[in-house]
Amino acid sequence: MNFEAFFKDWLIRQENLSYQLLDAIAPENIHNNELHQCLIDQVLSHYQQYYLEKSLAATEDVFQIISPPWLTFPERTFLWIGGFRASLIFKLIANSVQDLTAEQEREVQQVKAETRREERELGQTMARVQESVASAPFMNLARRSANLADGEVPEAEAAMKELQKGMLAVLEAADALRSTAAWKVLQILLPIQTVKFLAAVAQFHLTTRRWCLDRDQGL
Repeated sequence: MNFEAFFKDWLIRQENLSYQLLDAIAPENIHNNELHQCLIDQVLSHYQQYYLEKSLAATEDVFQIISPPWLTFPERTFLWIGGFRASLIFKLIANSVQDLTAEQEREVQQVKAETRREERELGQTMARVQESVASAPFMNLARRSANLADGEVPEAEAAMKELQKGMLAVLEAADALRSTAAWKVLQILLPIQTVKFLAAVAQFHLTTRRWCLDRDQGL
């Protein structure tokens, strides 16, 4: 199964889990800690599977993962290095978890500051990789790609491999930041707060996708 097919199946499971998360925060389930923890484990396993498959697909073709052709154009405009900005999770926490203690708020703000700093550093790294594409040697090879002499083919292949290597390294770092930021936040939240947060994440993802699909189809 290629990543595009996996992603379609993954979205179906995402929607099913979304319904379960919303049900788990209904008044009759609000104190069901066993249900909450079981569901949290399922959702985290769901995301771990996504990042594992994404990593495998990126080693095959990092450019497709950075800008996935199976997403709509509006969806791709939201992407930051092949996924959502890690700092987005703090907006979702603010909107979904209203009962943070002062200590929890302080810890969340600390993770937020660390995450934003690492985002800026990764953005700068990505910019340097992209600038390398526009460098004179690379562009000269690209312009002459149809008429490369035998001796220049290995040079062109080497330049492309360097670009792929750089893009893959930045993508892996961005995914690590997304995962690490989320994991740090989950260590701060109580189980019921975690379920509320995960429900908000799933709803945001699915709602954004539906809006982008409608926009792409001109609805």
